[in-house]
Amino acid sequence: MILWLMWPSPIDPIRWDEPAAPALSGPTAPDDDLAAATLYPVGDPGTARSVAVSTDGMVYFGSVDGDIMRLRAGIAENGIQPEHLAHITDEPIYGLAWIDESTLAIAAASSLHSLNLTTLEVRTLSSGSTSQSFGHLTNLAVAEDGTIYFTDSSTRWDHASRRPGYYYDMLENRPNGLVYAWDPQSREAIQIRDRLYYPNGIAIASDGQSLFVSESFRYMIQRIWIAGPRRGEIEVFAKNLPGMPTGLSVDGKGNVIVAMATRRSRLLATAHRNPGLTQVLIKLPQWLRPTDSRPRGFVLRINESDGQIRDAFHDPDSALNYLSSVTVGPGGVLWLGSAFGGIIGRFDPAELDDEPAQP
Repeated sequence: MILWLMWPSPIDPIRWDEPAAPALSGPTAPDDDLAAATLYPVGDPGTARSVAVSTDGMVYFGSVDGDIMRLRAGIAENGIQPEHLAHITDEPIYGLAWIDESTLAIAAASSLHSLNLTTLEVRTLSSGSTSQSFGHLTNLAVAEDGTIYFTDSSTRWDHASRRPGYYYDMLENRPNGLVYAWDPQSREAIQIRDRLYYPNGIAIASDGQSLFVSESFRYMIQRIWIAGPRRGEIEVFAKNLPGMPTGLSVDGKGNVIVAMATRRSRLLATAHRNPGLTQVLIKLPQWLRPTDSRPRGFVLRINESDGQIRDAFHDPDSALNYLSSVTVGPGGVLWLGSAFGGIIGRFDPAELDDEPAQP
């Protein structure tokens, strides 16, 4: 027992007295909206962490083995399997975004790529900046000039580690994350922000002058100004959210759409406030560690101008299993990626608006 207590902990957490989680009430009150989502089983856990949807209704996603797959929405229920398009890398695919109507930008675990859907030509755009290699890329967004902005969630617990890096980052509570911009002219990745707490989702504001970046383990969204008179500034866009924000998108109607992996955890809050205890518990076998109940994911719709939550759509049955991304497709339909579910969700908020009022 004494030897076990003396054995070094694999993590070095710091104390964070995180604020009390806001109540799920008013616009965030739990509902069963996402029970209406259509679910498409597409592969093993970790498949389809991110989704890209074309104007002709084709759905693109990545696999844990580094492949890009394609599915026509609406046919998976009939037993039609996704079509394999190209092998990108031997690492998992985490993020997808459109460079143009025939080219995808792809964030693999440690490298940035593009795929021409006409020729199926794969290009490796970057494996790191001039100062360091990437740690753990997660999501990306493409500006009108072709600049690719992307998140490197952790430079400490990288993709190659045998340890569960995201889990250790969550417990250590240190700012190991970065945001990069890949310049199509210089073809270099330039670091534009560091010291972020697991930046995970990223989206470009409607006016193109700023980025929204989610910091999953601080329950907040930052706004980084990339153009205009405030270029270089950063501000908190939304803080103390009622869950863990991951993927982001904008809907063209003045809203930021936020995938929330799960609700806030009292167990995690206790771990953040007691780093010494956390160091001890992490040395236990996984089956002996205290755990939370099943994930309870939801989607937030936040006003793009003032950061106020307008409404929320909840997943009452945890069918989507840790939401990892949200993409606004044609017609305002939301396409949802799952971190561990191996499924894609299709949800149309307009269908809720069309429901008759209850007496």
